[in-house]
Amino acid sequence: MKNNLTEIVTYYKGCGAPSDQSALLACLREAQDACGGILDAAAQQEIGEILGVKPSYLQAVTKRISDLKLSGAAHTLTVCTGVNCSRRGAEIRRYLEKELGAQSGKTFLNGRWMYLTAGCQRACRTSPNVRIDGQLVTGITLNTLKKRLFQT
Repeated sequence: MKNNLTEIVTYYKGCGAPSDQSALLACLREAQDACGGILDAAAQQEIGEILGVKPSYLQAVTKRISDLKLSGAAHTLTVCTGVNCSRRGAEIRRYLEKELGAQSGKTFLNGRWMYLTAGCQRACRTSPNVRIDGQLVTGITLNTLKKRLFQT
């Protein structure tokens, strides 16, 4: 992984990272994939050294981008708890909480997923709705959710 991470960051440094924000974000996303879905402290340190920035700078950038993860689970599932989603998506929450043991604010499926709940996602007509790694997925079915949870 270390050689691959070094190659990735060196490439994007040549593309203008960290001063070119699009190159920096592409670098961080690719580095995260190479590191198993999380930019942990060791990866942040290495990236910072190659790009000539402090890890705290990388953390500040990463916190603002929903698909970049500094620690914890590689993926995040946020379930809408608005009125329509709660009614139409009851079987989804029941499956997550009862069968998989998911608890809001905690990881599940061996730490690979973070489970969160949130208020209305403003897509009520197509409920139930969830966000997977920050991306809104409307009208999700239990079978589709199961596929998404176990494919990653």
